[in-house]
This record gives sequence, C-alpha cells and structure tokens, in this order.
Amino acid sequence: MGKVEENKKRKRESLLSAAFSLFTSQGVYATSISDIVKKADIAKGTFYRYFKDKYDIRDQLIISKATQLFYHAAQEKKKKGM
Repeated sequence: MGKVEENKKRKRESLLSAAFSLFTSQGVYATSISDIVKKADIAKGTFYRYFKDKYDIRDQLIISKATQLFYHAAQEKKKKGM
C-alpha cells in the first residue's frame, strides 16, 4: 500500500473512531459532523470525501462492528473445535 492510500485509510479510520466515541457517549442525534471532525482533527471537507452524512458514517460503523463481532465469534468457535 502506498503512502497516499495509507493516509486515506488513516483519515477514514480516525473519522470512524471519533464518530464511534461520540455516538456511544452522546448519541447519534446529539453528535454533529463538526463534532466528529473536531475530535478526529480532520477538515470538514475531508469528511465528505469518505461519507455522505452522519447517517452514512453511522451505517459504516454498524457494518464494521457487526463484521468484527461475527469474525470474533467464528474465531472462538474454531478454538473450541466446533
């Protein structure tokens, strides 16, 4: 992965992490895009390169967290020899 791709991935992950933290602490409706970009220390315009709106980032978080949950469940099942 090149430097540009790594930078894009880092920014996207930073936005997702900031959104997750804010959504879980103050709720989706009380969190603004401005809150997310401020916490991520990323320009507001950059947010829109990765996400349509705060509901899009919420949906991406749901997909990401669900994927992690099922991955870990499968790993546990594999460890137990099921």
